[in-house]
Amino acid sequence: MSDEGLFTNAFRALPENVAAEQSLLGAILTNNKAFQLVDDICEPEHFAVPIHGRIFEVCRKLVHQNVEASPITVRPHIDGDVLLGRQSSGEVLGALLRAMVGIINARDYAAAVRDAWLRRRLFRACSETLDLCCRPGDASASDIVDGLESSLLALARGMAEEMPTVSLEASIEAARLNALEASARGTGLAGASWGYRALDRMTGGLLPTAIYVLGARPAMGKTSLGFGIATRSAAAGSSVLFWSGEMKAEQLGARAGAAWANLSTQSVFTGRRYDIPEDVETGEREPLSDWQWRDLEAGERAAAGLSLEIDSQPAITVARLRSRARRMARSRKGLDLIVVDYISLMSSGSERADMSPYERITLVSRQIKQLALELQIPIIVLAQLNRENERREDKRPQLADLRDSGAVEQDADVVLFLHREHYYLKKMADGGLARKEKEAAEDYANRCSAMAQRVSMSEGRADVIFAKNRQGPTGTCPLRFTDHTTWFRDAHEDELSPAWLRPDMMEAA
Repeated sequence: MSDEGLFTNAFRALPENVAAEQSLLGAILTNNKAFQLVDDICEPEHFAVPIHGRIFEVCRKLVHQNVEASPITVRPHIDGDVLLGRQSSGEVLGALLRAMVGIINARDYAAAVRDAWLRRRLFRACSETLDLCCRPGDASASDIVDGLESSLLALARGMAEEMPTVSLEASIEAARLNALEASARGTGLAGASWGYRALDRMTGGLLPTAIYVLGARPAMGKTSLGFGIATRSAAAGSSVLFWSGEMKAEQLGARAGAAWANLSTQSVFTGRRYDIPEDVETGEREPLSDWQWRDLEAGERAAAGLSLEIDSQPAITVARLRSRARRMARSRKGLDLIVVDYISLMSSGSERADMSPYERITLVSRQIKQLALELQIPIIVLAQLNRENERREDKRPQLADLRDSGAVEQDADVVLFLHREHYYLKKMADGGLARKEKEAAEDYANRCSAMAQRVSMSEGRADVIFAKNRQGPTGTCPLRFTDHTTWFRDAHEDELSPAWLRPDMMEAA
């Protein structure tokens, strides 16, 4: 298309269907049964003529109050309205009645009004994109693409047809058939596996369209657990997309390699041994031994065949994540699960400079929920908690600790918290227990000894607390945490056991 063609398109009139608006409103004002036919199709903002949208809004209000919506009852509500412009309310209502051609085609008129509205939204989205393309230096091409994708995603949701209502009998039948399918799979799970038996038992698996929010304070290991779930779920046969806003793919790979080879993550990053002391004279550490390199290579082979893709694009928008997820879903391996690490690092795609962090995260959360519904897959969202738990004597997190994270809690189907008591006890012990006034030396020594015992007993233990669960019970699941590899296992697993097992590896074992 020539530049002249682009210029002409930018100044075309916005799409509208005034005749359909008049016919629809005339039908409603003549017979309120017409409103019942179109109430699930139209909204006041769908009308191109503002006063028409106002009249539709008044009609809805009256009908919902069991008052007949007629020119006589509607007129007092619009008399003197600035949206009338130079026309009187009588002139506008008279024109609507003259345009009425019967209520039989009311749904067709409503569909035409909605279609014109969608076209206007698409026109505006394209016009704004064109404006950004012609405005030098304000936004990069990738930012413009992200913005357009966000607009089109919102537009696509607006085009979705209304879901039909379902009877209770049909709902129970669907649930029974889903249960039969789950039973036939032999896993006892209704969805994808978490990769951890304790979490699978608590939830019955990761259910399609559900949002799982995993919250934790820094240093608890939420990235390690999130990546562990992604890896072990992939090992159980799921196809997983993991987005990391903090760590590059090679850093995550180092963690997985360390977990498989039972090496310190520092050893994998540096190629040096941290399982033995450094040389006293030189202060240097020995390079990894041949057997340790072989163990790392074994980790590579164990990861072969896992359908786990890592995306480390910083500040990604939900629109771009959706694009990558849809591409993966269309591939031969498909897509069963997305893990987001973490929500505060995502971009909303909005250019509003005055948007608060709360508003931004709320917008991102809503978009993620829509993505789960569109792709019909579960999404695990990692979130950082506020500092409130650190001010409490009991450090276990609570739902209130998510209150700075937008509407994440409301959008979530399941909220779970990761808590390691050992982290707080060790900090307390390392800082030294203050001796109380008039406390006997023996009592102080006993208190210090009891604290040391609590630190020792809590080492390697982690709790996953289900604080909200729309699909089942709340409660706590124990896990095992290996500090030097930063890897989580089920409580019954030995820390020297494989970090993950593919189905073919389990059969061989």
